[in-house]
Amino acid sequence: MSAPLVWIILPFFASIVLIFFRKNYQLVALIQTAFCFFLVLLLLVVRFGDVDSTQGLTIKLTTTFNLLGRTLEFKNSDKFVIGIFYSILAIWSAALFIYNKHSKIIPLGLALSSLLLAAIAVEPFLYSALLIEVAVIIGSMIAVDLTTGKSKGIIRALVFFTLGMPFILLAGWYLAGGETSPVNDTQLVQATVLLGFGFVFWLGIFPFHSWIPLIAEESEVPDGLYILAILPFAIFIILLKYLNGFVWLRDYDLVYQALLLFGLVLTFSGAIWATFQTRIKKLVGYLTIIYSGFLLIALGLNSNQGFQIFSELLLPRFLSLYLLMISFLAIEKKGVIEQISDLDSLFYRFPIASISILMALFSVTGMPLTVGFLPVQSLYQESARNSTLIAGLVIGSNALLSISFLRIFVVIMQPLADEFDAVSILDDLKENKFLAAIIVIVILAGIIPNLFFPSFNQILSSFEFLAR
Repeated sequence: MSAPLVWIILPFFASIVLIFFRKNYQLVALIQTAFCFFLVLLLLVVRFGDVDSTQGLTIKLTTTFNLLGRTLEFKNSDKFVIGIFYSILAIWSAALFIYNKHSKIIPLGLALSSLLLAAIAVEPFLYSALLIEVAVIIGSMIAVDLTTGKSKGIIRALVFFTLGMPFILLAGWYLAGGETSPVNDTQLVQATVLLGFGFVFWLGIFPFHSWIPLIAEESEVPDGLYILAILPFAIFIILLKYLNGFVWLRDYDLVYQALLLFGLVLTFSGAIWATFQTRIKKLVGYLTIIYSGFLLIALGLNSNQGFQIFSELLLPRFLSLYLLMISFLAIEKKGVIEQISDLDSLFYRFPIASISILMALFSVTGMPLTVGFLPVQSLYQESARNSTLIAGLVIGSNALLSISFLRIFVVIMQPLADEFDAVSILDDLKENKFLAAIIVIVILAGIIPNLFFPSFNQILSSFEFLAR
């Protein structure tokens, strides 16, 4: 049996099968949650290929699977990346089950995760662009809200990803067979420009970013935030695979200068838009843009410390989006929040959800005792070593965000009007226990970073030529 068969083919067909049983939504949600956790736990007892293992019980799987003349391949070092995809889907599915929230993530999330992993695993690698396009179509099916009919963000996402696909394909054609063979300067510049245009469209670099806040606003909360959590992560992994696979590309200084520039544009522009934003869901979309900027800056530093910061930034990114998602689910059971003004006196009505929202927001800026403190402070330090201008722009962006978040804090803590009664946390006790447990995990990750962050550094083991 092969690893791609278990973590790509099987989940894809499981998604198709579960569609026929979706009328029993809670049962299907429970099955998907259990199946995802099983796939994650299975990674602990398997090894891909001929790799020495000191574990007592290990199951050996082959690394390749041939499909339609193409090869899907996982190395043993890819296990952590696979685990992230299915861990995110597992905790999202668990939240949907606990809050009894209907979502197309059940069961299309399995199909989306398997397609994104296929895009990462496919050889020849240029076919990843085609698989990403199919994954975006599945993601659009998840993100569309049939009750409102709003689809502007989804259409823009489809357009931008479709525009990016031919650039990636052309770059792959240029680079085909050139992992080790030399290329002339003209070919290198052309391939770099093509790749650059492709990833500009895929990562939502200004001015092609508008689909991100629109999807956050137009989609149901769990659907939109799941897409914004998982899709950019897959694009970043593909970007790393390109850099790792071509020696003359990763040694080309212009590539890292472009990554720094794009990262600064995303971070600073996202902070400005977020500061003046009045719609809470759009604000969350801009936060994902800012985090993408952080990640690009970390890669653009082109240092071992920079790549490590990249991996560490992923944890607060996922946890912040997850905290916001389950907080909004808890609140929307008894009301609708669209504007920031709708959060007025929220602490007295939903105390645990309010704490969760504030913790997620301040984690983005790297406030002390939050999960974002360690990687954001490390980003400041490493940026300052490279350029004080870069560090100043990053710190200035976070200062703008902090002012915006303090405004939200004041709104949430606004005293209740006389005609409202405070809500007891004993209401919806099961949901509040779940939310409180996630908050405790996030606090522990901030206070004791060694519990979680070293694990995320395993991502770099898949890209041995970058972590040097």
